Amino acid sequence: MGNAWLGAAPIFSAAATHPAVLPRQLKPVMLVSDISVLRMLSNDAAVGAFVSLDNALGMNTMTQGGYCVAMVIDRSLGADAIIAHEDWRDDPEKPIHVGLEDSTLARYVLSQWMKVNGITPERVTTQVLVPTEHLSAWTEKKTDLVVTYQPFVERLKQRGGQVIFDSRHTELKITDVLIINKQRWPALAPAVMALRDQSWPHIMSLLEQRQIEFWQALQALTDLGEVELATGLADVKFVSAAEQEKALAKLLQEDIPQVAEHLIQSNVYDQVTPLSRCDQLSEVVE
Repeated sequence: MGNAWLGAAPIFSAAATHPAVLPRQLKPVMLVSDISVLRMLSNDAAVGAFVSLDNALGMNTMTQGGYCVAMVIDRSLGADAIIAHEDWRDDPEKPIHVGLEDSTLARYVLSQWMKVNGITPERVTTQVLVPTEHLSAWTEKKTDLVVTYQPFVERLKQRGGQVIFDSRHTELKITDVLIINKQRWPALAPAVMALRDQSWPHIMSLLEQRQIEFWQALQALTDLGEVELATGLADVKFVSAAEQEKALAKLLQEDIPQVAEHLIQSNVYDQVTPLSRCDQLSEVVE
């Protein structure tokens, strides 16, 4: 399960066009927003999800360590961004109206932009917008800025939006992962490991080759033309199956401590429960 984030879209496209590629136990479902994904996890309506590391740590903290990380999907290299109207200029005397999802990731992107540019919290007012509301809010100029991610970045750029901050910046590091409910891991381990080690290389091959049915489904899922889709994908660094061991080690040693520290410093959580690797859990989870 995941949202419409471009990094997870190849899995949903493969499920639609090449279902035999995926383990039969796993049924990927694409939802409209981070909020929807996190709500389904909270309600035990899903056993796992493709989420940003920020959201993964938030969910793990709220469940007192109920999740483990099974796979590193991608690293965002510009695919998470803040978009401004073409005529917007920062005026220190004026407030800044920002539209964003009610998620740990969106708040992280906004806070890092504010930190880099010396924007005080008193100047910023936020409005919760799920991605399906981005275009209407943008058209009606209800916000000065929108915090979003691909493919919605491309959609707003098509309407004159200007990127003023994105995950190419050294202060904005975003990694996306697959997390699994620890209680369900023993039963799901073979299927999830097959997804990581066997299905994922096949899916990446379909993506690289732009296999016709797969690519058309990807365009339909993202509502992007061929050029815009290719542009959006260029902002995503997918982590291959061969790179998983190194990526998971870096995640535990570097990424998780850094993101956890940010969440604490930003007063999102008093303390953060780190994620452990699913494939290093005991066979039976208490």
